[in-house]
Amino acid sequence: MLKLCKTYAHSAAALLLALSAVVAQAAPHTIEPFDAHSWQRLQQELPRPAAVVFSATDCTHCPGAIAAVAQQLKARSPKIPLVVVVMDGDQHPGLLQDAHYRQASRLFVFRGRSAALQYAVNPKWRGITPYVALLPENGAPLLITGSPSEQEFGRWLAQAGKP
Repeated sequence: MLKLCKTYAHSAAALLLALSAVVAQAAPHTIEPFDAHSWQRLQQELPRPAAVVFSATDCTHCPGAIAAVAQQLKARSPKIPLVVVVMDGDQHPGLLQDAHYRQASRLFVFRGRSAALQYAVNPKWRGITPYVALLPENGAPLLITGSPSEQEFGRWLAQAGKP
């Protein structure tokens, strides 16, 4: 019985170690700069489909929105990248330690005039966060203020597989 318990304990420890390595690999390792011109480049360089969440450090709904998007994406195969752009993160060097930002595959901090970025993403966006851009495989992104609903995710994912 003791041998069985030791084997179980070793297996559980190995599993926890493996899971922590997976989480560590998925989390961003650096904070990348983002400006008003970065949006066009990011749309071109990201593998599609992809999700981008525009967030702010003082936004009370942003951690929940990031978690909701991450939850929807984690079961997908192949993996769909989750990118977070923090609109006011320039004065917050500890962003990589925040649990909700660690769910992203890439983390950006915006530097510049937010109105210019808002206009570049969507001229109708008034800067309210969270603001989510779901980029399909082809075509224009689905832009949502707040957390996307299951129906919006379903519509986006259905569109994501179409040429």
